[in-house]
Amino acid sequence: MKVAPYSILALICLTSSLMTQPVSAKWVTASGQAKITGNNVAQAREDAINQAVTYATLKSGASFSSQQTLSNGQLIDDSFTMSQQAHSQNVELINEQITDNVLSVNVRIDILEPMEQACPTTGLKAAILIPQALIKDRTQLRYGNIGLFEQNLSERLANIIQQRSNSSFPHIHANERLDIDQALVDVRGYRLPTWLGEITDSQYILLPEIIDISTEPFTSTLGLWDNDPMRNFHIRVSLFHAISGEKVWSQQYTQAAEWEFKRQRTVNSNSATFWGSEYGEAIDKVLSQVSIDIDDNLNCRPLLGQIVSRQGDRIIINLGREHGIRVGDKLQLVLQQNLPDRLDNMRAVASKSKATITIDQVTQESSTAVLTGIAASLNVQLNDLAIKL
Repeated sequence: MKVAPYSILALICLTSSLMTQPVSAKWVTASGQAKITGNNVAQAREDAINQAVTYATLKSGASFSSQQTLSNGQLIDDSFTMSQQAHSQNVELINEQITDNVLSVNVRIDILEPMEQACPTTGLKAAILIPQALIKDRTQLRYGNIGLFEQNLSERLANIIQQRSNSSFPHIHANERLDIDQALVDVRGYRLPTWLGEITDSQYILLPEIIDISTEPFTSTLGLWDNDPMRNFHIRVSLFHAISGEKVWSQQYTQAAEWEFKRQRTVNSNSATFWGSEYGEAIDKVLSQVSIDIDDNLNCRPLLGQIVSRQGDRIIINLGREHGIRVGDKLQLVLQQNLPDRLDNMRAVASKSKATITIDQVTQESSTAVLTGIAASLNVQLNDLAIKL
């Protein structure tokens, strides 16, 4: 019986379908701290509440964004939205205290969370290639002389994903710039994300694009001193599937913060001074949200490995210990072939296979298995897919 091929993206979507989950309400308490800088107690209170909200996110197993309203340093309203379900919630400031110039708060948050996880945790992680960030207007780098900002931004994003992501880990290539205009152009018969995925053994390609980091003009107060100008941070982040070459997710993020450095000062965008500044901390908040959003998008997608070598009945797959693969894991093989479309661009399609394998050796980013049985060995080729059962 001949099985009709189906697209790789269809395979991903088929295993990613979700059903609506019942929800339950509960109160979560959390605490946060922030250092008081320049006697700005209101800002420290806001930062401490933000930290407490982040802790509550980890504690509840849900992720949400927070929008707060402060009046004269007092919290009068706080609403936030869960990443997968849009519900307004309540937050109460229980108490606060200041010790050694550090403000501590305790908050109580009413959240709604799914009674059951929509996508069970598999413990698997995908490798994401992160090249150097692109920038729309390089002249904006002159302010502060942050000429290596694109490289440092990619490195910072990769480090945050490495530390916090539950569904991915980075392959950092921050010194290499990828032209977005070439992203869908064929290279050696493949879309560029597919080619890059093959040479780096990455499952996804992440492209950060800096749209705007312009600085507002300095303003003076009664001609006595200059107020710190606001500096924008506007980026677009796009995620490509390395096997199909298709864009699977894209999101824009906008933030602004005070640029507290002097006008002519050269700022090292890889220094603790830069990332400890208000502007650097604002960028970190955006990058943390990027990491959360990537997790939300990858949680329900199957991790697709590929056969990268075959010698007789032994095969090597580009999934290893860092991906969450262990000795004894069973994987389903899916046969893949590339077919030309009407424009002669190569499209990856897959067909079902009855072949399953059991991993017997694992390294950091690869694993090996032995094909057993005639049916399992037939038609298995390089670049065929493997999915953990």
